[in-house]
Amino acid sequence: MSESRFRLATADDIDTLVPIVREFYADEDIPWDEAMLRDALDALLRDPANGRLLLIERGGTLAGYIVVGFCFSLEFGGRYGLLDELYVLPTQRGGGLGKLALAEVEALCRREGLRAVRLEVSDDNEHAHGIYQRSGYDAHPRRLMTRWLDENA
Repeated sequence: MSESRFRLATADDIDTLVPIVREFYADEDIPWDEAMLRDALDALLRDPANGRLLLIERGGTLAGYIVVGFCFSLEFGGRYGLLDELYVLPTQRGGGLGKLALAEVEALCRREGLRAVRLEVSDDNEHAHGIYQRSGYDAHPRRLMTRWLDENA
């Protein structure tokens, strides 16, 4: 396996990253809104209090990306990390890159003084479930629910 590394993304990486995010969103059936994505990426990169965007590189090639948001919860005794997105390009999968990415997320969160890492995974993504469970993540008997707040509500 080629050497893997993780690095903080910069504004210069956005144009390269957008098509990869689009691919991930298509795979996961997430609605695509490029303007909203670019605004969110800008906010993430401008304010480190929001979280981190890491690029995954293997053998000098972009292999994927990770987004960790920083959150607060009384249940967790304070700040925690939300692994919002972890995507490895199909051509780069295998060889334990997902497991390495999870270890990097956990190390980042520890450096930030966070108390826990949470993530969401699609119910039908058994492969990802297995990776997360083997890495020590437990499912909670709760369902994540969302209400979008639009300007007309």
